[in-house]
Order: sequence, then C-alpha cells, then structure tokens
Amino acid sequence: MLVVMLLRAISAAAQNKILAEASGDINGDKVADRVQITQANDDGDVDLAIYLSAGGKLPDKPTLAKNSFGWTGSMAGQTPTATINARGSLILTFENNSVGRDRWQTRYTIAWRNNALVVAGYTHSERATLDPEAGGSCDINFLTGKGKRNMAPVTVPAGGLPLASWTEASIPKACLF
Repeated sequence: MLVVMLLRAISAAAQNKILAEASGDINGDKVADRVQITQANDDGDVDLAIYLSAGGKLPDKPTLAKNSFGWTGSMAGQTPTATINARGSLILTFENNSVGRDRWQTRYTIAWRNNALVVAGYTHSERATLDPEAGGSCDINFLTGKGKRNMAPVTVPAGGLPLASWTEASIPKACLF
C-alpha cells in the first residue's frame, strides 16, 4: 500500500511540470509578471500560464491560461523557452532541432497592447535534413501587417491578434509549408 501511495505522489508531482519560466514587467505597471510553460502529461503538448500583476501583486491563478499552446520533446533541442525582453514583450520558442528528419522552430512575440495580450509576431522555420529543398521560413509582424516568407514580402491584417483567441488556425498561410 505504501508503494502505491508513493507512486501516486510521484505521478501527481510529475503533472504540471514547469519546463520554462520567466518574469518581467509585461503590462507596464512596474511590477514583475510571471509566465510558465508547463507539461501536464507525456503527450508532448505544453500549456501556457501568464500571471499579470494587478494592484501591485501577482494573482494566485493565471490571468490567461492556454492549454496545448506548444510542444516539447524529451531531448536537448526540443525544450521550450520563455523570456521577457527589455520592452516587456514575451518571447516563447518551441522547437525540434535534434531528432528525426524534420527540424523546426516556432517563436511567438506576445505584447501588451490596449490592455490586452496580443500575438505581435510569429516566426517559423522548418527544414528536412534529407531534402535541402524542403521547408522554408516566415516572419510576420502582426502589429504592422508586414512579413516575409522565404525572404519575399507578404502582408497580413495589421493590429495584432488577441492571445486569448489564438489557435493553430490563426497561423498565417504564408507560414504553412
């Protein structure tokens, strides 16, 4: 019985494992906000939790939580990262740069605009290690509506996309290879 209880405790501790965490002032109130990328199980999907300060302190529960927002693997070159730059933008990176034929990297730039979190930028690149002609890259600035696909200019509607409503269907066609 003790072994079963111990295994359940270990399993519970493995749930919502923090893979990446960052803190910095995202919403411009001079109080550090917190971001976590967590993994609840071993399916590769990772969740995003953003804690925005209000009234001078961080909330106990996330201000915004997005399940299955990104991906992680179990090897080096597959671990997501989260950083907050000097301007307060959140940078989230997901990648597979180590295993299999298909290598890729996706980066989101999330900014605070008009009292909301928006996806301000989306950058994606992919390549096949056995086919030098496969893959490509795109870099979209949703705030300006300008971007590039394989170095050629592209446009998208300007203004930023609300992070709360972002889904895979929000990825611009220019970034699908």
